[in-house]
Amino acid sequence: MKRASVGLLGFFTLAMLAGGCGSRREAADPGATASAPLPAANAAVAPAPPPVPLPADLEPAPVNGGDGADAGTVKIKLVAESRRQAHVYWGRKDLGIAPLELVRPRGSAPLDLTVTAPDCLPLHTRVFTDRDDTLPLRLYTEREASGLPGYSAAAAIPSGPSKTRR
Repeated sequence: MKRASVGLLGFFTLAMLAGGCGSRREAADPGATASAPLPAANAAVAPAPPPVPLPADLEPAPVNGGDGADAGTVKIKLVAESRRQAHVYWGRKDLGIAPLELVRPRGSAPLDLTVTAPDCLPLHTRVFTDRDDTLPLRLYTEREASGLPGYSAAAAIPSGPSKTRR
């Protein structure tokens, strides 16, 4: 019982101190803000600092002035040997056989492309849409890829059902 009364007394003391700190200062000095000297009307005014540049201000100006019809699009050229008959896929969508040219809105999301060709390893690449670009595609057969650093031949894929537990 004695501990409970000491705890309540401590709580009320803290509450009074916390509540009184902010209101006493304002009540004790009500004219402090009113008595501050006002600037003279004929005093020289300092020039305003230049505005802080925003990210859009930091971008370089377009070469053609931005008035071109294709200012909102980019052209991405994918160049591969035509004898390889390489198909370019964006997800499940077949965009065509390389070499080809893609026209996309400028600044749209990057494209994750997969390039497949008969007897060649698939090539996975990402294309950004912030500027016009040409991407040369170098496709390797499995025999050519064995000379690449870090390449290891894939293990034979079993043709039967897998033995994983579900």
